[in-house]
Amino acid sequence: MLLVALPLVAIVAIVALVLTQSGGGDTEADSRDEPSWTFIAYVMGDTNLEPYALDDLSEMASVGSSEELNIVTMVDRSPDYSSDGVLNLDDWEDTKLFEVQQDEFVELDDLGELNTGDPATLASFIETAITEYPADNYALLLWDHGGGWLGMGADETDDEDALELDEISQGIGEGLSAAGVDKLDLLGFDACLMATYEVVSSLAPYADYMVASEEVEPGHGWNYEQLAVIEEDPSTDAPTLAAAMLEGFQEQAVEEDTVSDITLGILDLSGVDALVTAMDDVAADFVADPAAYTPDLALAQHDVLEFGRDPDPSQSFYQIDLGGFLDNLIEDGEGELAESAATAREALDAMVLQHIAGEATSASTGLSIYFPPLRSWFYDDYMRLEDVPAWPAALAEFYASGQTLGASGQATFDEGAPPVATTGDEGLSVFAPLADGSSDSVVEATVAVGFEWEGESVYAMQMPAYVVEQDGRTGIRADSDLTYMTIGDGAESELVYQSIGIDPGTGNTVIDIPLDYVAPGDDPDVYEDALLSIVIDENGEIIEQDFYARDAGGTLGAYAPDPEGTLFPIALVSTEDDEWVYQRTGDEGVSADLDSLEYAIEPVPAGTKLLLDLIVRDYSGAGDDVEVWVDIE
Repeated sequence: MLLVALPLVAIVAIVALVLTQSGGGDTEADSRDEPSWTFIAYVMGDTNLEPYALDDLSEMASVGSSEELNIVTMVDRSPDYSSDGVLNLDDWEDTKLFEVQQDEFVELDDLGELNTGDPATLASFIETAITEYPADNYALLLWDHGGGWLGMGADETDDEDALELDEISQGIGEGLSAAGVDKLDLLGFDACLMATYEVVSSLAPYADYMVASEEVEPGHGWNYEQLAVIEEDPSTDAPTLAAAMLEGFQEQAVEEDTVSDITLGILDLSGVDALVTAMDDVAADFVADPAAYTPDLALAQHDVLEFGRDPDPSQSFYQIDLGGFLDNLIEDGEGELAESAATAREALDAMVLQHIAGEATSASTGLSIYFPPLRSWFYDDYMRLEDVPAWPAALAEFYASGQTLGASGQATFDEGAPPVATTGDEGLSVFAPLADGSSDSVVEATVAVGFEWEGESVYAMQMPAYVVEQDGRTGIRADSDLTYMTIGDGAESELVYQSIGIDPGTGNTVIDIPLDYVAPGDDPDVYEDALLSIVIDENGEIIEQDFYARDAGGTLGAYAPDPEGTLFPIALVSTEDDEWVYQRTGDEGVSADLDSLEYAIEPVPAGTKLLLDLIVRDYSGAGDDVEVWVDIE
């Protein structure tokens, strides 16, 4: 490791010296009065998001620097995803430092290939931007893929190195210290999934306010034309600038038809201490009596909006809405734990100054928290977070409690009461009674729907199930409208696998469809993991489609596929050995021209025999499943 690390440190030190000696000396910064704001954009564009970076840079240049506003950016680009220039600049593949003027970029330095996943690179840039462009207020923007507590970015030409959360903290802290500034006025993440309890706990010392999203962001991201608010009113403060960013983001999402599942919020970081103290109390109350409170936590995390959800459970982020989780603890919990949750909810409300959401994310409250329901899906790296008090230990105790859960308390179905499935005008309803005393340990319940498709047994849907009371029994229930979905391009049509999520606020449905994306000219066996997300309103109308691809670091982000490429839907298919594997549902695929895709939501034909596989899991990691066949008449 030392043989690799020492040259990088040396390179960064040289870069810092070069940046300090260059930049402002070639601009008007030294000769004009100190402006109101310096907007500092750290654009980690050496990923598959590179084309979107160019659009956002153009938006910044539509405003440009002025007597009241400095816009300075460091941009790392990729050799792979775009060869376009931007305004007066030709394509480049390494890292450059710019002052953004109106409709043009002034190149301050060509820095060669820098690793934007190195905190020293971030620190050097912050120091240079502040030192060379002093102002009354400073805003730092971090731009790229985001992964919540996992950090952000994955510099593809530097071994996919990402900025981990503690490295973001280190980079910002060292940069501010070197520049002689105590805090940023505003910290922004134009990145997915960064509005988390863990992120604010770690970064609160470095900024007064933060703007971030709980959910995956659309490709267009923020609208930087909103920086014009500073020119219109030089006295603009951080909350006002942040509010303008929220407004522009929402307006652009409406224009781009990506508004249904957006989230973005303004967080007052002065309230983080109160929230952390309250969450410490929640954790302490739980750890003091896990035998009493583990069922409360298990129930509270179950019916909550989840962000970064993936059909493959090993790829999900398990970031659940903190407000929804606390609300469930308050409503269904008991004793001191419920009281602590109420205090934490008040602290959260005080910290979230403003928040926007779409129809499929209406239940979001502005901040998420990490909570995988099962120990097998928990990332051990979470326990090494340096600045996130109490909650990692609480999760460890939650999973430890599962190890002491006796067989009588584990989630199991009642063998003497088989599941009951009924069909009617409203579709299908299935209910399976649980064994007495086992419902308190449930952390997850789903129903998978399978049937025969072109001679093979295929699971075409997985939908959430809920613990309910029915006919005097406690069990799990799920409902389906008895439809299935295909997508086509006018020539070919393919069955898709639907992973269904439901917004607890509006009841709108989000259908996630896993795909293989094959670029034009590539062998069909060379593909990228992709996801098509479709939002359906309460009337069954498709109101939005979003396309995502997984980057080299495994993170999903908005992606614009080449229309000449091919999409292959994948589903769970039964093999000859009675194992279930993900396979393509067809050999031809459909066009990757998203605008030409046709969606067909068809009723399951009469005479179809459906397999309903009901699955329940408890916090010990154990669980049970039961099958029922249904003949559709």
